[in-house]
Amino acid sequence: MSLLDLEGKDPDEIVFEAFQLNDLQREIFDEIRDKQMTVKQIKEEVDRSRSTVQRALQEMLEKDLILREGKTDKTVYYVYTTLPWSEIKALTRQTISEWYEDVEEKLS
Repeated sequence: MSLLDLEGKDPDEIVFEAFQLNDLQREIFDEIRDKQMTVKQIKEEVDRSRSTVQRALQEMLEKDLILREGKTDKTVYYVYTTLPWSEIKALTRQTISEWYEDVEEKLS
């Protein structure tokens, strides 16, 4: 498992591997970090279809790595951003701890 090999990895790589983010999700994460973007803005930045971006965002929402906020300006739309880095680090620690407990249980 590549997650176990920490040599030369920065914190982002550890988070990406802990949550099994694919290349597109990693790219989206980097794009929306510290800013709010709509699906349209994200799709233009990553040069993918709207449906592909929406699927990737949905998977990241299910992993609790990003936030979606509804906005209104004549119509309702959503903006996406990452959780604050401190919360992502805490969530990563929790996820890895739970994984470790599962491994311990299975090996007992």
